[in-house]
Amino acid sequence: MGLKSCCATGSLHSGQPTGRIDKVHGLDCYIADAPNGPPKGIVVIIPDAFGWTFPNNRVLADCYAKEGNFTVYLPEFMNGVILPPDLLDSMKAIQQPGLSLSKIPHIFYAMRTFLPFMFWCRPAACGPRIWSFLSSLKTNEASNLSIGTAGFCWGGKFVTQLCWDGAENRLKDGAQVTKCGFVAHPSFLTYPDDINKVELPYAVAAAENDQQMSPEQAKQTQATLKEKTEKGKAKGVEHEFVFYPGAHHGFAVRADEDDKEEAERGKQAEAQAVRWFQRWLASPA
Repeated sequence: MGLKSCCATGSLHSGQPTGRIDKVHGLDCYIADAPNGPPKGIVVIIPDAFGWTFPNNRVLADCYAKEGNFTVYLPEFMNGVILPPDLLDSMKAIQQPGLSLSKIPHIFYAMRTFLPFMFWCRPAACGPRIWSFLSSLKTNEASNLSIGTAGFCWGGKFVTQLCWDGAENRLKDGAQVTKCGFVAHPSFLTYPDDINKVELPYAVAAAENDQQMSPEQAKQTQATLKEKTEKGKAKGVEHEFVFYPGAHHGFAVRADEDDKEEAERGKQAEAQAVRWFQRWLASPA
């Protein structure tokens, strides 16, 4: 598996975010408001390792809001510890063929940014912050709306766990904090256990080239979700798995815009997410 499957590869996208920044339940938050009257629902993005300030993540939030008429929240779940955008340049330098002394500073820079992130943004550190935010949101802004969660790379692990049907994902009155989840190229999942525990509507956008989800794990995930859908239809619960040929890890957020095929895969994953949220958030909370 090549370096292009790394969590820190990809491209900074063109386009300017158009949302606003506010403090929401104690966290800084980028908010893309529903453009056409009352929102159909609320979407919370749990982003990749580049975090809430990364332009690509903000532009994606804008697209979800515009295309689905949702209110979209992109909170600062990482307490200021993110991978810097210029790491993308270092990863491109490291990917160049051949051995070169010029790669050494880039390798050290990658290690210097990755290691602190892995420690400070481990699930035990960020998980409580995420659950607290969603619980407060469900109790207040989303008391009469459904919440969908979208997770990318690092965020995919948390969205997967939110789609487990356990007491830890419910408010005191029994309400689920999220109604459905969408993940694209999730990282750090434990296979098959994390997928086996999924009970809420759950959609996956999977890349063909992804060291975080091997071809065998992708096949296993697809088969498990298909079986769960067949058993859950009577209860009104379905799941979805879409495989994107030629795509690499990160394509749904950081697809290289010069690579027309992968850029198109990124747009297709965006449309998949919007359709998924339109389907499940349209009904009452």
